[in-house]
Amino acid sequence: MRIDPKGEIAGWPALFVRRTLRQLSTRPTWGLCEFDSVTSLDDPRQRRALLKSLRAEGLIEAAGGNAWTITQAGQTLSSATAARGVTRATAQRALQQFLDRVDLVNSDPYFLGKVARVVLFGSMLKPEVERLSDVDLAVELTPKEMDPGRARTRNYERVEELAARGHRFRNILERICCRHWEVFGFLKGKSRVVALAD
Repeated sequence: MRIDPKGEIAGWPALFVRRTLRQLSTRPTWGLCEFDSVTSLDDPRQRRALLKSLRAEGLIEAAGGNAWTITQAGQTLSSATAARGVTRATAQRALQQFLDRVDLVNSDPYFLGKVARVVLFGSMLKPEVERLSDVDLAVELTPKEMDPGRARTRNYERVEELAARGHRFRNILERICCRHWEVFGFLKGKSRVVALAD
């Protein structure tokens, strides 16, 4: 998905909305305090107006109590690109590099997760489209260690190892899902062309 970097979504700058959703997308649910901290809006009325706009657009929804969650449409928007389109040849190269990284993840014992399935979707499947916004890929990850207790222990050890090297985890969810996000980060490979969905 591509967004206009100078456009608006629900009356707010598109890049601001995307950044807000990206920061919230690392949490399965979040509350108003977390929402306020990621928006960086000083005026509480503006924060409430933004929350109302995102809900009206179907990008977020109430999750019970005082909790909120991002919808599938919000997840899609959070990973949208604002960059210019790429040629089909460039997209094909990016896809092949991604698949090479999948092979490396699955064969390298360093990674605690493995790629069980990859699904290509979006504009790359339309042969009539020559300039693509990005290469949209959905990835299913599974732990390499099948025993849940040992998988948790290995994940905890990786968290400690990364923390000792200076990595800062923003919250407990990032620690619990370290195995998952470490693999996703490697698969993305800093490519502006590849857009990953979980």
